[in-house]
Amino acid sequence: MGVWWRLGATAVALTILTLGQLQDTNDYFPLGSLSQYATPRDMDGTIRSTYILADTVSGDQVRVPLNKDGVGVGRADIESQMDRILDDPSLLQGLADAWSELHPEADQYTALYVMRDTYQLEDGIQQGEATTEELTMWEVRR
Repeated sequence: MGVWWRLGATAVALTILTLGQLQDTNDYFPLGSLSQYATPRDMDGTIRSTYILADTVSGDQVRVPLNKDGVGVGRADIESQMDRILDDPSLLQGLADAWSELHPEADQYTALYVMRDTYQLEDGIQQGEATTEELTMWEVRR
């Protein structure tokens, strides 16, 4: 009985791993795609860095801390859901709500902006300033 249970568990894990690789998704982590670690970077290519900015009630623009202490969600989690966020920016409301709940005394967010900086590399060294683009934005609902 123990051998069959182990073989079954192994078969399920391998199936999930295979599906994760074929779909190129991290949704099945830790049995999902690990492509972010498996592909070499072009030393003369570009690097893209995604982040979120927020306007606050006091008029400042701040970078949203994408970690467990900031909004309870890590940057990798946001990046893995980027297609969904771009299709439906209202998903950003959850970040504003989390900030408000985790930091009730801090300046609250009034708008969120998904940003991407693109850096050009030459021999692996950044050349010039980053090009910044706004991918989407969301007016926070209160």
